[in-house]
Amino acid sequence: MTARRAAGYLLGVALVIAVWQFSSELSSGLIPGPAPAIRYLAAHPAEAAWSTAVTLVDAIGGYAVASAMAVAGVAVYELGDLGESTVETIREILHSVTPVAWSLALLILLGFSSRLVPILVSGLSAFPPLETSLIEGLNASRARFGDLAAALGLRGLRRLAYIDLPASVPYFASGSRSALGVALIVSPVAEAFGTAGGIGYGLYLFFELHQYAAFEAWSLLLVLVMVIIDLGALRPIERWAMKWME
Repeated sequence: MTARRAAGYLLGVALVIAVWQFSSELSSGLIPGPAPAIRYLAAHPAEAAWSTAVTLVDAIGGYAVASAMAVAGVAVYELGDLGESTVETIREILHSVTPVAWSLALLILLGFSSRLVPILVSGLSAFPPLETSLIEGLNASRARFGDLAAALGLRGLRRLAYIDLPASVPYFASGSRSALGVALIVSPVAEAFGTAGGIGYGLYLFFELHQYAAFEAWSLLLVLVMVIIDLGALRPIERWAMKWME
């Protein structure tokens, strides 16, 4: 990390803290400032760690569901015009449904204590951006390796397995950053409606109990988790994918 980039991150954090503190003072303390939220996190490390672990399992599980759906979608897309229009339609429909609607529908179907609800909600929400990236990779592979596939006599699923999917790996890696980011954002939404734990459930619980310092602490926890994963894993993977495509 360059010194200029590190300075930019520090400046951004300082601005956020300043605005947060100003909002607290403007509301006469009704909105707790950064200090109470940080003290609450420091006083409840085990609870914070458990909630973080639950949310990470939900998000990563949702990403796995989205990945399986995306690969299956590419296989259908490879079948021709009918397959392409079918996948495009499903992608647009899933992209248009809000996580709240998915959450409520799956809670009714599976129950309020089901661990599958946040996983499925995050997976259904992460599928559209990941599928978009894979389709871009598929079209790029067709343009680049079409003659090679024809010379080898590869068609349909054989072409997909031996040429198109391997050639789409950089696009898949690039799309994974958006997909996993969506999963991390969406899984707490589903957790807030259920009783199976996680950061989202903590946010809802503390808000209902009017424990606003704890509510802000869990909000801060979610932000920290997302920033750490993005900087530590997703952004390096995307840079690697860009180098491969070059």
